[in-house]
This record gives sequence, structure tokens and C-alpha cells, in this order.
Amino acid sequence: MQEIKWLEEYSVGNPELDAQHRKMIELLAGLVKFTNSGGVVDPSSAIAEVNRYAEEHLQHEEMMLSVRGYPEYAQHKAEHDDYRRKAAALQARMHKRGFGKEITSFLVEWWRTHITTSDQQYARYFRSQSVDSATLSDQEPDDGEV
Repeated sequence: MQEIKWLEEYSVGNPELDAQHRKMIELLAGLVKFTNSGGVVDPSSAIAEVNRYAEEHLQHEEMMLSVRGYPEYAQHKAEHDDYRRKAAALQARMHKRGFGKEITSFLVEWWRTHITTSDQQYARYFRSQSVDSATLSDQEPDDGEV
């Protein structure tokens, strides 16, 4: 299975989201390494960690896009929901032989594609709106009050 590593082209220009994407890539790289090793250990705990972190990230990203008024929010969230359904369906088949390679392949390909296409779309949109990357967090803008 092809390895995955962080590439600068994955950056969405937001340090917080980039850090989350880097963490996801690291988790996936570990899963690929484990799967490629042909280990006899059950990969379910590593997959559960990827899915737990994925949910945390997806919720954060959805909130940020919603708060910032991203016009393609519904479509982006629908992609996340489709991912959630597919990942859950694959996880339900964990007991089957070859499961580790099947779900690892899905996870790596989905994240690589999602970050380089859909996430880059919101990054381009916010850049075109001249929104400073520091304001793309879930923090409300500071109103200057002390």
C-alpha cells in the first residue's frame, strides 16, 4: 500500500486546520506502516484512533466553515457525512479477513483526495475573500473589549 506523508500542497493556509490535517496524515501513515508490515495484531485500535480523531477534526472544520459563512458548506458537510457512513460500514466488517488493508486504503485515499480537492476549495474561497488565515478559526473576532 502506498505511504502517505504531509505535503505543503495540503496546506489550507490556516495553522490550526493544517495542524489537524498533519495529525491525521501522521495517524494514517502509522496505519499504512502497520498494514504493510503484515502484522498479526488486530488493527482495530489504530483504526478506532483514526476515526475518533477524524470525527473531532470534521466537527471542528464544519463549525469553522459554518461560522465563516462558506457558501459550499452544505456540500462540504455532505462529503463528511458520506465519509462517516462509509467508514462506519467498513468498521462493521472488521472481523473479515483483509479488513485492515481495505479500510486503510479507503481512509488514505479519502483523506488525500478530500484535503487536495474539497478543503482546497474552501481555502481558495477564503483567500479570494481576503480573509486573513488567522481569522479562519472557530474563535469569534475580538471586539476590542477588555
